[in-house]
Amino acid sequence: MFLSRPIILLIGWVYIRIKYPCYDLQPASEDVEDLWRDENYAAPLVNMNPERQQLYETCQRLGVGITVMKAFGGGDLLDASMSPAGKALTANQCLHYALTRPAVSTVLAGAHTAEQLKISLAYEDASEEEKDYAAALASFPNISWKGHCMYCSHCAPCPQAIDVASVTKYLNLAKAQGTVPETVREHYALMPHHAGECIQCGACETRCPFEVSIMENMKAAKELFSY
Repeated sequence: MFLSRPIILLIGWVYIRIKYPCYDLQPASEDVEDLWRDENYAAPLVNMNPERQQLYETCQRLGVGITVMKAFGGGDLLDASMSPAGKALTANQCLHYALTRPAVSTVLAGAHTAEQLKISLAYEDASEEEKDYAAALASFPNISWKGHCMYCSHCAPCPQAIDVASVTKYLNLAKAQGTVPETVREHYALMPHHAGECIQCGACETRCPFEVSIMENMKAAKELFSY
């Protein structure tokens, strides 16, 4: 089996518990055993816990890299009979999910055998289709990410060539801070196309697995960044 318990990580001077698909939806808790209590999954889990999301985005804003361990949820996420989501993810999907969270710089994948190590290493050569977790998360029967941008880029391509996922990420970073940090403003400025160029065609929304109000986000970003 893959390693079976999450750990506490030291990031800068703050201890945080990294969680993954399903677990990211739970409220933060000091008790790691909460991750395995059946009653915590009795009701559908909806969207990422806002405090956890703010932590990820604050780390990214401050340039604090997060190192992830237990990306497979102790192996539970790879086994449909054990997954809190009611379906299994692949190792590639688990790794890609972790690597696409804000501020995550490294995923340390534990293994007990050479075969498990090979499975994780195969991520480096996996296709984008094999890494894609968006459709899988959207289809999970026990959780819902409705309205929550996962930065998966399924909204692309934009006819105006706007990087919708990045615009949304910068918008969320600013919202989490309550102002527009200079670093976020600079990164937004360097984008070749901005939210103000959105023609509100809605093509992106037809492709979003999570039913995000992308056109409203583009309006909000245009207003916030002034272009």
